Amino acid sequence: MIDDEVAMKNFCRVGGISAAAGIGLLLAGAAAAADLPPAPPTLTALVPDTEIRLTPFFWAAGLSGTIGTRRTLPTVDVDVEFKDILRNLDFAAMLAGEYRQGRWGLLADLTYVAVSVERDRDIVPQAPGVMGAALKSRTFTATATGFYRFYDAGSFTADVVAGARVWSIGTDLDLQLAGVLPVSAGSSRTWVDPVAGVRVHAELGHGFGISAYGDVGAGSSRLTWQLRATLDYAFNENWSASVGYRHLAVDYRRGGFTYDTSLSGPIMGVSYRF
Repeated sequence: MIDDEVAMKNFCRVGGISAAAGIGLLLAGAAAAADLPPAPPTLTALVPDTEIRLTPFFWAAGLSGTIGTRRTLPTVDVDVEFKDILRNLDFAAMLAGEYRQGRWGLLADLTYVAVSVERDRDIVPQAPGVMGAALKSRTFTATATGFYRFYDAGSFTADVVAGARVWSIGTDLDLQLAGVLPVSAGSSRTWVDPVAGVRVHAELGHGFGISAYGDVGAGSSRLTWQLRATLDYAFNENWSASVGYRHLAVDYRRGGFTYDTSLSGPIMGVSYRF
């Protein structure tokens, strides 16, 4: 019995020492961890939020203004409604894109429309003796800008944009002189205009929002400017749609070629955000 009691005391003494040693090791480890520098931030925290958005769109634009191909031929006044353009449309393609990382980003907008119009009430020659005219127009515009988000309040954002707009215009005019002599002339021009402007967006709640964009510039042309306003709706995190109105104008006169026109009409698009 005495031997058992001695063994039990020795076991308790050794167990107490082991427990105390274990607690000491834990405390020492905690102190060492406290002295270590904080863990570095994760990669997600280092990289700003990134967004890529593609928007095929449809622009029901009418064409109005003055068009000329050569100095030796009269210009024509054009006022073609969209329904007439749609009836005489040869081809059209429209796409917009956006890339944003944090407050910085890029915008691009591409539009190509080829149309042939022969109606007298839509095309009026600006010269006596010219009894009729037919127009075939191929219009390509590409606006590419960088932007900086200078204001971001969550439900309202504002960007300043700067870049350039490329125009590539091909025009064929068929004129009837004195009603009997046909005269045909074609010409094409490509030019670039620097532009600058602003873009704003406001959230209205329940998936709805409103957006507005405007720019103005000059360079090869005397003046170009654009305004666009849309009502937006987000179906989910990736898909959204917009509907609104867009007006794009340019005044270019060089070497007898005149393209002083505006395109305006309803616009609608569907966006996918990556």
